[in-house]
Amino acid sequence: MQKFVCLSIALVALIVRSSCIWAMAPDLAPREDDVAAFYTGKTVRIIVGYPPGGGYDAYSRVIGRHLGKHIPGNPTVVVDNMAGAGSIVAANHIFNVALKDGTSIGNISGPIILEQLFGNSAVRFDMAKFRYLAVPIPETYLLLVHRRIGITKFEQLLSANQKQITIGGVPNNTIEHAAVIIRDVVGANVKVVSGYKGTSDIRSAMESGEIDGFFNTWTSARIAALELINNGEWLILAQLTDVGLPDLPKNNIPTIGAISRTEEQRQLLRLGISVPSAFAKLYLMPPGVAENRAQAMESAFMETFGDRDFLKDAEKAKIEIGPLSGAQTASLVTQVLQTPADLKIKLKNILHKQ
Repeated sequence: MQKFVCLSIALVALIVRSSCIWAMAPDLAPREDDVAAFYTGKTVRIIVGYPPGGGYDAYSRVIGRHLGKHIPGNPTVVVDNMAGAGSIVAANHIFNVALKDGTSIGNISGPIILEQLFGNSAVRFDMAKFRYLAVPIPETYLLLVHRRIGITKFEQLLSANQKQITIGGVPNNTIEHAAVIIRDVVGANVKVVSGYKGTSDIRSAMESGEIDGFFNTWTSARIAALELINNGEWLILAQLTDVGLPDLPKNNIPTIGAISRTEEQRQLLRLGISVPSAFAKLYLMPPGVAENRAQAMESAFMETFGDRDFLKDAEKAKIEIGPLSGAQTASLVTQVLQTPADLKIKLKNILHKQ
């Protein structure tokens, strides 16, 4: 009898425990179904911080054509443009105004993180609080010069006997910031000629002899000027990265470690140019989006980047893909936000005085 009572109590306890687990299961198991149910029939908006027709817009429109089929529920994906202040306007909108239900995605410029770091009053966001989704490809800036000037090595720019060369710049852009930093941090004998609207204007000025060179990303240079680089008309003097790019036409192009003479110089080049450029074409969501939806969206981006049809479309559009995940991106953002106070002040004084 005692054994029967004990067995009965144990059985009741097991039933109660099983019932509790069963009751909890709907919160755990159907999360993906919940995400699919939410996104079914919805419209997801990618808000690009630049005008139509540029590089950011090109990436977002190709991604937008394929992203929906990888999001549970297969929502419609549309691309809107919200240009202004180097994408600060779009970043402010995503952070403060955009829906936080998982239907709003921002495509902004990673280097605007420096404006937050410098206390720019136009910044109304906190880069530490965005939910990062992906970067389609990290960017690395190269110093390109025309061969007519007779300079073939970066170290020649550091010589007191070397004549000054002119470098074209786009105001409030990494193209110009890179030139300013190698001038004021490394001591390169360059004159920065500002005021160009974009790289196409700079390329024309370089060909006409108006300027001697400029900084451009390898992804952009490979599309617009690969023949000029391959035939030696344009020379690559430096690459602003810690680890050299494996696919440059020539080996032994100096990296940050080679052109900087002190640890402080190295860190100023890294935190002022290299690291922010690695997450330049940034996709993110506002803070407060449910994590299961954010995870689903991050997965959708990464699946899209591996989609054969997408890759064919990307090749046709001449955009390169070599993605960073949301977690990898967040790690880079943290590096910049943790810039030591003394380096932050030096960077601000350099880039804001110009």
